[in-house]
Amino acid sequence: MNDLLRWALNLRSLSFGQEGVQFDFARPLPTWGWAAVFFLAAVLAAWSYRHLEGPRPIRVALAAARTLVLLLLVLLIAGPRLIKPNETQEKDWVIVLLDRSASMNIKDAPPTLPTPSTPGDSTPITSTSIRVARESQLQDAIDRAAPTWNALAKNRTLVWLGFDAGAFDLRPLSLNSLSISPPSTPPLGSPAGRRTSIGRSLDQALRRAAARPISGIVILSDGRSIDSPSRATLRRLEAERIPIFAVPLGSPEPVTDFSIRRAEGPKSAFVNDFIPIEVEIERLGTAADSSAPAKVQLIDNTSGTILDERELTFDPTSSARVTLTTKADQSGTPDWSVRLITPQPDLIEENNAAAVAVSLIERPLRVAFFDGYPRWEQRYIKQLLVRERSVRGTSLILASGRRFVQEGDDEMTSLPRSPEEWRAFDAIILGDVRPELFTDDQLQQIKDHVAFNGAGLVWIGGEGATPGAWRGTPLADLLPFVLAGGDSSGLPLWNNPVTITPTPLADRLGVLRLLPEPIAGSWWPTELADPATGWNQIQWAQRLDPALLKPAVEVLALARDVTAPTSSGTPLDSLTPTPSTDATAPILVSMRFGAGRVLYLGTDEIWRWRYGRGELFAERFYLQILRMLGRDSVSRAGKLADLSIAPSRAQIDQPVRVSIDLIDQSLIDTAPASLRIRIVREAAPSPAAPSSPGPLPALDDSFAPIDLVLLPDQADAPSSRDPLKLRGVRSFAASWIATESGHYRAEATDPLLTSLPSSTPNTLGVLAAPVEIWLPDDELRRPETDHPSLARLAQATGGSIISPRDLADLPALLPNRELRLAGEPDVETLWDTPLALFLLMLLLTVEWVGRRLIRLA
Repeated sequence: MNDLLRWALNLRSLSFGQEGVQFDFARPLPTWGWAAVFFLAAVLAAWSYRHLEGPRPIRVALAAARTLVLLLLVLLIAGPRLIKPNETQEKDWVIVLLDRSASMNIKDAPPTLPTPSTPGDSTPITSTSIRVARESQLQDAIDRAAPTWNALAKNRTLVWLGFDAGAFDLRPLSLNSLSISPPSTPPLGSPAGRRTSIGRSLDQALRRAAARPISGIVILSDGRSIDSPSRATLRRLEAERIPIFAVPLGSPEPVTDFSIRRAEGPKSAFVNDFIPIEVEIERLGTAADSSAPAKVQLIDNTSGTILDERELTFDPTSSARVTLTTKADQSGTPDWSVRLITPQPDLIEENNAAAVAVSLIERPLRVAFFDGYPRWEQRYIKQLLVRERSVRGTSLILASGRRFVQEGDDEMTSLPRSPEEWRAFDAIILGDVRPELFTDDQLQQIKDHVAFNGAGLVWIGGEGATPGAWRGTPLADLLPFVLAGGDSSGLPLWNNPVTITPTPLADRLGVLRLLPEPIAGSWWPTELADPATGWNQIQWAQRLDPALLKPAVEVLALARDVTAPTSSGTPLDSLTPTPSTDATAPILVSMRFGAGRVLYLGTDEIWRWRYGRGELFAERFYLQILRMLGRDSVSRAGKLADLSIAPSRAQIDQPVRVSIDLIDQSLIDTAPASLRIRIVREAAPSPAAPSSPGPLPALDDSFAPIDLVLLPDQADAPSSRDPLKLRGVRSFAASWIATESGHYRAEATDPLLTSLPSSTPNTLGVLAAPVEIWLPDDELRRPETDHPSLARLAQATGGSIISPRDLADLPALLPNRELRLAGEPDVETLWDTPLALFLLMLLLTVEWVGRRLIRLA
C-alpha cells in the first residue's frame, strides 16, 4: 500500500492485506439491513427528483448521486474500521521430576535391554541377571524416549526438575516462558542427595508452575520417600485434574544389603595383646534370602593376610555385632580394615569395608598393686606381676601406721604423692586395703589419674575394708555400685560356693578369653562353668545386687550358685542377670569413669583355678583385664592434652560434646579462661576402597568451618577444699549440633594447643578428633524401593504407572490443557479519514453541479 493511500485512510499500524487484519464495522448491520438501507436511499432519491423539471437522464444521474450520498452517510455512521485481534495461545506444561538422591546409585535394576529395533528385545529378565544401578535405568529410559521429549517440547512447555529433599532445576529456564530450551534431555549430574521427599518436591513443582495449565507430572523415582503428598496437594491435583504418571525404577522386590555400620577398636594396644575390633553389621532390605550366612574378616592390607574371620547368620529383623580379635608382634600403626563377605552380590558394595586404626605400643604395662594383708589372692597377683615380662609391677602391703612391705620389679620408696608420680602407672589394683592409709590428696590424685589420664582401676573385694570402708572417700565415685546396708564389707555374701561365667560383653572387649582357640564359639573353658568340676568353685564371693549397679555399669561375668539347678538358658544368653532369679548375680563389673575404666571383682579366690590348670587360667584372667585397662592410659601417654568428641557417631541435630583435657601440669598452670577449636568437614573418601589410617583427610571446601569456644567444665571446677586452686582447671567443654551429615573433625586452634600431638594416629602436628554425623532417615539406610507408593499416588490423581520402556506412550496419555487468551485488539477507524470526507464532498459537489446545469433550485 502506497503512502498516499495510507495518508488518505489515516492508517498508522494496520493496513489492508496485513496478516490477521480484518475489515469490519463498529456498529454492524445485517445483510438485510444494508439491503433495506439501499432500497430506502434509492426510493428517497427517486421521489425527490420525480416531480422536478429537467431532462430525464440528468435527473436519474442526480438521484443516483443522492443515493450514494445517503449510503455513504449510513456507511460512515456504521463505523468502518480495520481490526487485528490479539489472541494469545498458552501451552500447557509437562513437568518431569527426576530422582537425584543417592539411592539411585543402588544396583538393583534390571539390565539395560537392547533398543526395540535390535533383535532379542523380548528376552526375559531372570532373577540371576546382572543388576545395574537405578541411575543407569533412568538414563536409559530418558535416552530411549528422546524423540518423545522432542515432540512434547514442540507443542508443550517441557520442564525438567530434579529432586531429593526438594525440587531444583536441572537446566536454567529461558527468560520468556520458563521453558527448557533446547528441548533435548538435560544433563543430570551425579545423584548425591541423602534423603528423598516426594511430597515436598511436588509442592515446590506446583508452586513453580503457578497458575499455568499443567497437563501432567511425570515422576521417575524408586518411590522411597520420607514423606507423602499432603491432603491439600492431592486435593489441588484432583481439582485441577493434573494426573501423575509414575515411572518406577529399581527392583520391585526388595534386595538385601549388608553394611558395616561401625568398626572400632581401641585407640592403642600392647604388642602381643588380644586386640578386640568390634564390628556392627546392619542388614537392610527384607529379601527372603537375607538369612544366608555372611563372613566378617579382619584383614592386614599390607600383606593381604586374614587376621580373623567370623561367620554370621542374620535373623530377619536385626543387625548383628561381632568381635574380631588378633595379636600383633610389631609396634606402630598397622594398615587394617574390616571386610564383609556376602554369599550373593550385595546391593551397595561400598559399605562392605571399613578402615580400623589402632596404635600398637611395645613397652611393659606398668601396674601398682596395694593390699592390706598377704592373702592368697595377693600372693598370686604379686607373683604374676613379677614373672610376667610384659608387665612391670609394684606390689605393696599397707599396714596400720602407714607402714608398707614392697615387692615387685620397681622400687617404691614411698607412696606416690603427686600427679606426676601416679602417672607412672597404667593401672592400679586396690585390694582389701583401708582408705585411711592414703591421704585425701593421694585419693584425689588417683581419681584424677583415672578420669583425666585414662588409667585403669581394679577393685578386688575382701572381707575387711573393700568396699564398705570406702564410703565417703574421694574414690567412692569410682565404685560401680551404690553401697547399701549389709555386713562390714558393704556387700552381702553368697551362702554357697559359686562358679563364674562370662557375658558376651567380655568377649567384645577381648577379656576373659582363657582358651587359646574358641570351642563352639566360646573362649571360656566348660570346666570353669560346670559345678561338678570341683576345683573351679569359688568358696567366698560378694553378691552384687543388679538393682544397685550404677546406670553406666556393664557386667563382664556372672556368679552362679553351684546348688542351683541348671537349665537350658545359661547366663551367657544376656549381658545382665535376670533380677527375679536368685541363682545368678554379677561378680565382675566394669564402668567408664572419665577417660579411664574401673573394674570391680567381687571375690579374691581366682587363685583356686590353679588346682585345675596351674597358672594358665588365672594368669590369662588377670593379664587380659590389666591390658584392657591399660589401653586408655597408653593412648594418652606422652600427650600434653587430649581432644575428644562424645558420641563419636551422632545423628543430625543431636548435641555433641567436644572436650579438651589438659594432661600436662604446665598447661594446667597457665590457667586459660577458655580454649578455641574449629569444626571442619572432611571430603568424602573414594568409594572404591576404605581409607586407611594416615595423614589427615582433605577438607570439604563447600563447608564453612565453625569456631567453638570451650569453657571450663563445671564438674572440674576447683573444690572447696582447694581454695588456692592449686589443681587448676583440667577439662574444657562445649556442645555442638550438626545440621548436615558427613565426616567431621575438631581441630584445636588455640595458640596454647596448636603444636601439641593429635589424639588420632598418624596425625602429628594437629590436636584433632573425628566424629561422624549421620541421618536417621538416610537414603542408603532404606535401600529397597517403594513402588506401591508410586502406584497409589498415580491412582489418586487419575494418572497411571508407566514402564521405563514405555515412555513413548506418554503423549497419548496426556490431556490437552492448552489455553487461548483474548487480548485488547488493535483498531484503525476509517469513517473519520480524509478519504471519507473527500468522497462525501465529491458526491455532494457532483449533485450540486448537476442541479445548477439544469437550473434546479
